[in-house]
Amino acid sequence: MTYRIPLSYNPIDVPALTNVLTQYEGKHHNQIVTDFEGSLSELTSIPHVIAVNSGTSAIHLALLALGIGKGDVVVAPTFTYVATINPIMYVGATPVLVDCESESWNMDTVLLKEAISSLKKRGIVPKAIMIVHTYGMPAKMDQILEIAHGEGISIIEDAAESFGASYKGKMTGTLGSIGIYSFNNNKVVTTYGGGALITKNEKFAEQARWIASQARESKPFYEHNTIGYNYLMSPLSAAMGLCEIPRITVRNESRRRVFTVYQNELKSFVEFQTENSISYSNRWLSTFLFKNNDIKDLIFNLLIKNGIETRYLWRPMHLQPLYGKMEVYLNGCSEEFFKKGLCLPSCFKNEEQQAEVVRLINGLLVNA
Repeated sequence: MTYRIPLSYNPIDVPALTNVLTQYEGKHHNQIVTDFEGSLSELTSIPHVIAVNSGTSAIHLALLALGIGKGDVVVAPTFTYVATINPIMYVGATPVLVDCESESWNMDTVLLKEAISSLKKRGIVPKAIMIVHTYGMPAKMDQILEIAHGEGISIIEDAAESFGASYKGKMTGTLGSIGIYSFNNNKVVTTYGGGALITKNEKFAEQARWIASQARESKPFYEHNTIGYNYLMSPLSAAMGLCEIPRITVRNESRRRVFTVYQNELKSFVEFQTENSISYSNRWLSTFLFKNNDIKDLIFNLLIKNGIETRYLWRPMHLQPLYGKMEVYLNGCSEEFFKKGLCLPSCFKNEEQQAEVVRLINGLLVNA
């Protein structure tokens, strides 16, 4: 379905893209990817960057670089998109799911401790904790890092939704053992399909790049001793990324302004993710909890009827047919968020479009 007002849309800047491509005329196309990786390294202050074809590929590579495989356990959030969890299954490991807390909507550290304690009593030490900065809001990383370091567990930061967000002044994705980004079409910064893996660990980076390049041995002919993948980013996507990276601050501030308008106009009727003094959310999507499931559905149907795209919040992984039998530690938050929450359009061509969305929602809520 085509919407008059999409949920999250990035127009293609044809002149800017043409300008970048022109600069590489006569050069090897791989140089575009190398330069994009360099721009990400400079932005994040992380030395090793591998640009890949999706955030999902980046997660898969992160798991492989950490040596995670069959029989291993990875603790991960239940309140997330399926692409966070699927790669754990790709490598033959087992996800153990943990619910979110009510402030940032990210992994509940009390339940995280409970999950690790329960696993250890059975002789199981998780190989990694997968953290997601949900909808662009940084997780409570101090507590999570303390737990992980105390147990000798690696952290993979799924920062697919939070590119440009920060925690204590450090970009999300830079705080764990390995970070991943997504530059999918609907993200704040896009390469129209793409992602990246970043790490301070040279060994992890070398392993990830090798696997992403079909695991080709360093010989003057093609030799392969290990199964690899065709995961590297295309030069055209990287060229778009070179256009986009300088705009990250402007893009994030634009989305934050959109969120603030909703917050001010709907504050009597909604709850939302709380941003504290040490967190900076990119507000990738403007997400809100309404009074109950009936109100949420009425708003959803009203917006869709008027050609305005909206979306339910993530349906928790433990409610998915695919992952319903996985071990899970719950407090009820993720299920409540799914019942009451909506993602509203988060970028607009003009202020009148957001005013229309607000007017429709307020009109329904006042009379509900």
